[in-house]
Amino acid sequence: MSHPVIALVINFRDARRTLHCVRSLLDNDVCHVIVWDNSADGGASVEELGVFLAGDERVSIEVSPCNLGFAAGVNRGIQACRRRMEQAWVLLINNDAIAPLGLAGKLANALVADNRTLLAFPALMHSGHRLEEVYYLRWLAMLSERRFPGAVRVPRGCCLMLATDRWLGPLFDEDFFMYGEEIELGWRLRARQGAMAYINGVLVEHEGSASSRPGSPFYEARVVAAHLILARKLAHNRFDACLLYAIRVPVLLTRALLRSLRFHSVAPWLALWQGLRIALGKDPLRQRSTH
Repeated sequence: MSHPVIALVINFRDARRTLHCVRSLLDNDVCHVIVWDNSADGGASVEELGVFLAGDERVSIEVSPCNLGFAAGVNRGIQACRRRMEQAWVLLINNDAIAPLGLAGKLANALVADNRTLLAFPALMHSGHRLEEVYYLRWLAMLSERRFPGAVRVPRGCCLMLATDRWLGPLFDEDFFMYGEEIELGWRLRARQGAMAYINGVLVEHEGSASSRPGSPFYEARVVAAHLILARKLAHNRFDACLLYAIRVPVLLTRALLRSLRFHSVAPWLALWQGLRIALGKDPLRQRSTH
């Protein structure tokens, strides 16, 4: 390894998947693994993880006082990594992903190769489909594997390595509780030449949506909220924002129709109202965590 690396895994009430992920990381050349527990379940998940890990000194568990969401959980987890070893880079990986041998070394080498590079990410085998680079089309509010004019390159929120000595602030925008944060990150980095490195020589197995089932009220509302928050975050000015919001109305209505037919559920329709409330700052999970 060309640079010390600490791995970071966010756990939410899923000790089994987290354990498999941690074991795959320990087979890589990382100096430590930190599990940030977002479970807020009275210590049940931490206790289960402790039994599985059996006091392994290569792994530490940091317990959040409440469920901060993915973006804020990652930011606090990175802070914990810095406290443990300030000079170490951070390998962020979802607990429903498996790190192949050599992952840490190949991502670190990409960061070493160019000191302009802030983060590096691999290809994914996502739910049985290989994903190379992905781009966000802000006018269509959709992801594409083809790079159309004006598209925003999106890093892998589920697996990336961050050169923490080159990035001093929070990684993700905490206005996003879950979903959309990696798109906003790509938008912030769009004008920085060489800031992101895509490594297609390594493939990470990613189950996808393990902590929130597609079609569930939580998933549908959070995705709607992400679309609306992105319209605000990715706008150049107020007029631009109005256009982006206007475009998202038919997009979200069409999405709700198609997904309600697919899942035989009214949850996608109900999610339109709940997602709007979340985007306006009326997030029940955040309100609950402040009391």
